[in-house]
Amino acid sequence: MKVQDNGKILKPKANYTLTPNEAKSVCRWIKELKMPDGYSSKLARCADVEKGRIHGMKSHDCHVFMESLLPIAFSGFPIHILNPLTEISHFSKICALQH
Repeated sequence: MKVQDNGKILKPKANYTLTPNEAKSVCRWIKELKMPDGYSSKLARCADVEKGRIHGMKSHDCHVFMESLLPIAFSGFPIHILNPLTEISHFSKICALQH
């Protein structure tokens, strides 16, 4: 927590929070991504480049993104962003193996 000059307390964003430009970059990558037929539905329709948001993924698409694409999508970002996301991806794969 940081105290501002006016006395209000401000909770800073987490250090792994994407900037609007970084979020738009990820969405742009998803829009251009080509997947093999039948691997997942069209992920490009889920990415809104203007707003930098991903929405409307089906559960299988979410699993594909979490397990396979997450580390690739964020590979160009700083290590403090990449490491936690890679760990989430590995955890998701481990959980999938237990089913």
